[in-house]
Amino acid sequence: MTLTAKQAMQVQKAPQGQKAALRALYKRQNAGATKPMRPPQRQPTRQARALAVPRSLAYAFDGFDKRHLPVDEMTAPYTTTNFTTVMEFGSSVSMDQVIVVCQRQLSEQEYHLGPMTDYVAMRYDAAETISGTIPTLDAVRCPIIDTPARQATNIYLSVRARLHNQSVRLSCVGTNTGLYPPGSVFIGTVPMIETGPLSTGSHESLTIKKAWAEDSIAVGYIKPVSAAKLQECPLVLDSSVAESVSYKMWRDMVVPYTDKDLGSMDFSTALEPIVLYIPRAGAGTTVVNYRLEIGQQWCSRHPHNIMLRSTQKQHPATPPNLWHAAVGAVKDVGEQVLSRAGGVAMDALANRVRAFVAPAEAGAAAA
Repeated sequence: MTLTAKQAMQVQKAPQGQKAALRALYKRQNAGATKPMRPPQRQPTRQARALAVPRSLAYAFDGFDKRHLPVDEMTAPYTTTNFTTVMEFGSSVSMDQVIVVCQRQLSEQEYHLGPMTDYVAMRYDAAETISGTIPTLDAVRCPIIDTPARQATNIYLSVRARLHNQSVRLSCVGTNTGLYPPGSVFIGTVPMIETGPLSTGSHESLTIKKAWAEDSIAVGYIKPVSAAKLQECPLVLDSSVAESVSYKMWRDMVVPYTDKDLGSMDFSTALEPIVLYIPRAGAGTTVVNYRLEIGQQWCSRHPHNIMLRSTQKQHPATPPNLWHAAVGAVKDVGEQVLSRAGGVAMDALANRVRAFVAPAEAGAAAA
């Protein structure tokens, strides 16, 4: 490291015995004052910023989240809309129940591509046998086509749509007697379930409990969560893609005619059905009350509604690696949620006991 002119002059003026030490001191000072040059950093291009992977992809299939992650293929312009539909129900001391959250198709998929209905969830008596006519305890529609009243014939609409996201938020809202809620709910996503007269369940006269609940419990698709846990901490679960071709397919919408049996309509194979099994619980007149919120994100095209048509826009395709990562993320998150919820059935009771005991112990210690 060379010295500056001023430093060299000072070295020359110094006594002969101090020149070497002074020169070494100046060199150390110059070395510390000089900062290494950093190579210029290139700013990321617009395309690189657009392809940046977010830290969490869990939102990609969250029906309650208005953010939208397009599929990995370019499509025509469309609009996205989020809806939240609520189903409230109670347990029974004498009846097991099953709820299936899944979009329903008007005709059998084995024979028809068929239009889709606006029914997204139904509640059944689990003792009913799978057949061409299955009574329902409750049926929920979403407002994607404004829920027009059913008529004597099918109502076909020009709207073309696909269900992009489907999620549920399940909570327990207590009992009618004010007592601690007993029982539990089995919940989870399943790759596929069948219904209707062409299904194996119909041919073998299986009950809904056997075909849709017990078989899924046996392989670990749906797991138990205590009502007490759901009272303190609602459980949120997202569906993932079940069949890619069906998931990406756009379909016409239809309102089934009044005599159409709703309970036996085929399930869509696009997103995994979310199945809830509510075993009988309580005694006497005790009823455990639950609230099921169903979040949906729809992609739709409107050929004759000028206002909605103006909201359609072109969405860029998501890079395949990012899309596959998102599908994997919702799978992982769903398994973790159910594992944590199923393994802490008594946590809520323990928390309340500790909250009750802690003040008493503190008072005793102070005395």
